[in-house]
Amino acid sequence: MEKVMQELGKSLTDQDVNSLAAQHFESQQDLENKWSNELKQSTAIQKQEYQEWVIKLHQDLKNPNNSSLRSPAEDHA
Repeated sequence: MEKVMQELGKSLTDQDVNSLAAQHFESQQDLENKWSNELKQSTAIQKQEYQEWVIKLHQDLKNPNNSSLRSPAEDHA
């Protein structure tokens, strides 16, 4: 965008710059939405794994003979 602004009045018109700025903004919005969705998905997966681990921990503590106390991270190692 900085290069575009330097060309304003030389080879680019205000309309050209506005059009490029709009495209840049849309691109940034798409990228932000992509990473926001990735983060939400990762958070949901981690939350589900943690809930499952806590339930298993509770069950194992109630019945220590069948204990396999491992964290979710150890399950994926």
